[in-house]
Amino acid sequence: MTSLLFFHVLSFALWLGAAATLPFWGNRMNRADHLHTVLGIIDTVFLIKCVFIMGGLMVTLITGFMLASSYGFEGLFDSAPEWLQLSAIISAIIFINSWIIFFFLLYGRRGHRTLMRTVPPIGYTNIFLIILVACLMVKKPAGSQLYWLAGLWVAAIVIANLINIVIKTIRLKRLATMPGKDYVENYFSLMNAEKMTDMLKLFNDRIVFNDPFANGPVRGILQLEKFFQKLGDQFETIKILPKKVDQQGEHIFIQWEANGTTQNGEPLVGLKGTNKMTRINGKIAKVDIDFDTAQLPRVQLVDVSAL
Repeated sequence: MTSLLFFHVLSFALWLGAAATLPFWGNRMNRADHLHTVLGIIDTVFLIKCVFIMGGLMVTLITGFMLASSYGFEGLFDSAPEWLQLSAIISAIIFINSWIIFFFLLYGRRGHRTLMRTVPPIGYTNIFLIILVACLMVKKPAGSQLYWLAGLWVAAIVIANLINIVIKTIRLKRLATMPGKDYVENYFSLMNAEKMTDMLKLFNDRIVFNDPFANGPVRGILQLEKFFQKLGDQFETIKILPKKVDQQGEHIFIQWEANGTTQNGEPLVGLKGTNKMTRINGKIAKVDIDFDTAQLPRVQLVDVSAL
């Protein structure tokens, strides 16, 4: 009995600890200045999710049911107290949410970044549900006290999620209706500040990106992330400033000028080019860039087949 309880508490601690660190990694990912940091954090988050949270969750549930059986609760919903029944129901919800997070992260690694970006709210919900289960296990409330505690906690979670949904809906609507000039200024300001995570959120998952720096079309958000990584590795500094912006419906035409320095110390001065963006519901679905590659310093074109 003692060893079973030890493994139950240990697995719960691993599970809760790993879940509690996910918001930290998500926040760090959103603030990462360099793309390689962002991509590394994504892999770290995925590994933490797979190994610690899912493993700890499974062990916690198995040992929990074994402990319940050892204490005489053979029929969980027949003889167990209400606080234990409610804990079991909430644990089932946490279990389902955890698998949703797992699949969303998995599909995110396969290019469905939009799904992956819905993970943080589900993760926060799980953390607070885990805390609620812990409170129920420790306090063992009964009667009206049980329903007040659980009701207020669940209501707070629901309200927080509704606020999150409203805020994100407003942001998406504002992005979809943003005038071309403002959209372009936001795009290049994020690029020049190296806020790559925020910039990549502007792209559709199935983006088609045509750039003379690549030897062919860059297709999909995963290839685009790697393309920006390869391109950024060749420049010490680079700033691209829009000079003129025209808009025709969801098509935005940009004339720009780039200045910077390569990793070899060669200057890039006054490179002029054009950029045509096509948006779908506020997300960039296609980009066509054009400039004279003869004006470039010594840099290597990115091999799309290697991305």
